[in-house]
Amino acid sequence: MHNRKPFRCIIQKANDTMKTVWIFCLILLSIAVSAQDSLQVARLKSLQGKIAPFSVFAKKDSLFLICFWSVGSDESITELNSINANLDKWQSTKPFRFLAVSVDEGKTASRIRPTYNMNSWTFEVYSDPYGDLRRALHSNNLPQSMIVYRNNIIYEQSGWTAGTENYLIQRLVSMKN
Repeated sequence: MHNRKPFRCIIQKANDTMKTVWIFCLILLSIAVSAQDSLQVARLKSLQGKIAPFSVFAKKDSLFLICFWSVGSDESITELNSINANLDKWQSTKPFRFLAVSVDEGKTASRIRPTYNMNSWTFEVYSDPYGDLRRALHSNNLPQSMIVYRNNIIYEQSGWTAGTENYLIQRLVSMKN
């Protein structure tokens, strides 16, 4: 009679490998799902002091331009002033929602509203007091702009130089809904 022991070892190793592959796939899937969830529950604070999850702003097919900024960053303020000057024209070309999200905390957070008023901005300004949105979108630099569609980052750009706001609108307009 033939010895079947070597075949059992091979089959056992194959089963172990398949289990490892399946566990790895499940871990990746759970990470992807939790990233989507963390974006939906990220809390933003309005200038009026109301806190709401990002899901309140995002509809199923929402297209966003989100700019992370700080009152202490001259580049951020300049970028937002450039966007403010063109925003109505851009939104008539391509419907999207613009959110300026301050990352200021503590004492500097009290300077968000005065900065908004001083610059006569006409767009929505929020703060990310717990860093939820910034973490969910992996934002690390200031200023940082992101085009988000269906809860996915389509494009992101860090820093600002004169004219980069035009590149943002070109990217937005090229989006297909």
